Amino acid sequence: MKRFALVCLLTAVLPAFAAEPALRADAHGTGNTPAVTSHGLLGELESFMRQQAVDPGRLDADAAVRLMVDWYRFAPVDAAAGARSADTLLYRYGGWSEGCATAFKLSLLRRVSGRNAIDGGTEQLAGITLMFEPSGQGELMPFTTSSTDWKSVDAFLEAIQDSPAFRGLATATPMAVVLESGGLR
Repeated sequence: MKRFALVCLLTAVLPAFAAEPALRADAHGTGNTPAVTSHGLLGELESFMRQQAVDPGRLDADAAVRLMVDWYRFAPVDAAAGARSADTLLYRYGGWSEGCATAFKLSLLRRVSGRNAIDGGTEQLAGITLMFEPSGQGELMPFTTSSTDWKSVDAFLEAIQDSPAFRGLATATPMAVVLESGGLR
């Protein structure tokens, strides 16, 4: 019986250690590669994090921002030939409350949007949200900014680093780190 349990356990665990095939994403679903949904874009972020040996549980705001900027710079999403698309980084922070749960959230998300032949438009969203203790952040007003051009990402990174929330929380330990698709409200 112990051998049977061990074989079942090994059968379930070994595939988790298999190497993932490299997959370039066709963000608009019109090429020969699979279309990327928000969930697929999240999978690409997770794959990039594994390649970089990043443990999401150990991320602080500084490390999360640098990771997302590197993912944006070094892992472009393939667009279909001739399709108009936008690959944008979106930085936002502010208070969050749902029921009796409250936090101060700081997010950096990647938004890939464009047009397709099926429904006229697509938008995929994936990124990292850090949840902090809300006390001490009450005076910070919600803020959102984006970078729509990879050439201006250095100026965008500087704007993030100059924001009051980032200056106060850059190396603080968050209550939770959430890898998300779709974006927390």
